[in-house]
Amino acid sequence: MPKLTVLMPVFNAERFLAEAIDSILAQTLSDFEFLIIDDGSTDGTAAMVASYTDPRIRFYQNEKNMGISPTLNRGIELASTPYIARMDADDISYPERLEKQYAYLQAHSECAMVSSLVRVVTEDGLFVRQDKFRSEFFYYNLIFICWIYHPTVLYRKQAVLEIGMYTAAYAEDYELFWQLSRRHVLYNLPEVLLDYRTTSQSLHQVLRKEEYAEAQLAQMLRNVRYYTGNGHTVPSDFLESYQHNFEPLLTSGSVTRVLACIRELDHITQCVLASENVNHDNASIRKAARYKRNFILAYYIQRLPPFKGGLLSVRSGYAVQVLKAKVKKLFKKPALSV
Repeated sequence: MPKLTVLMPVFNAERFLAEAIDSILAQTLSDFEFLIIDDGSTDGTAAMVASYTDPRIRFYQNEKNMGISPTLNRGIELASTPYIARMDADDISYPERLEKQYAYLQAHSECAMVSSLVRVVTEDGLFVRQDKFRSEFFYYNLIFICWIYHPTVLYRKQAVLEIGMYTAAYAEDYELFWQLSRRHVLYNLPEVLLDYRTTSQSLHQVLRKEEYAEAQLAQMLRNVRYYTGNGHTVPSDFLESYQHNFEPLLTSGSVTRVLACIRELDHITQCVLASENVNHDNASIRKAARYKRNFILAYYIQRLPPFKGGLLSVRSGYAVQVLKAKVKKLFKKPALSV
């Protein structure tokens, strides 16, 4: 039996498909099965996959278009190994990706899923950005936003089966990662192991952007209520701010309302700190919450009219934090020699 399964759903993906397939076939860890499932493509996708003769490729075709979650669930059921690496048809895995992720799971039996950083690129492969997310902050931030790039993950099949596999029609990866984090340790390798391509065919960024955004907001509210209680309500413009969509709250121009948004975030943080979880670490939660709080405040302070921005800075305690940081930095400077 191979060491792991690479699972890649494809749908009308012929433009970038060869690069994606080739990047997997060139992995330094070569002992894997490559499960490719075509979800009813109408272009040359199927012919392109069929043109490959590598025996590691197992190619299946859905009788009709089923959607991403049913296709992924079919792949999980077809996988013959205990480890499944996700891959998308428009991305590029670096040669050592599978080797490094497999080695991590082998060495950390408590971990159910390992991901990595990515290099975000355009359709033409031009650099867009590289996020530098710290793994110890994932648990807290996963409440509000999905930091994990789906095609970077390698997970244990049994852990995913236990939570019912993919259950959401949209934002299916966010839902899966959240459910896994309730029971299992998650980890993100602090290095780039994949080029993540933004394209005009992206479901969550273009074709189904509105549906994915609505699903993520609903999931986030559910996540918040997991800690604060089922009856807890959070205004929609607060939720948008926690996902870094600041315009709805900024439009109000209200310092009082921004402060209420921050107080609500502080309340959520206290509830998280009081809850048990296998990924729970007080110091990491506090630090992640402080970064998020300050990031949101800085945005509104800079974009509200000067008087309101200054008032928000003082009333929120942000100005005091900035002053303390400057004083601390000043006293860290080495003494001048005379």
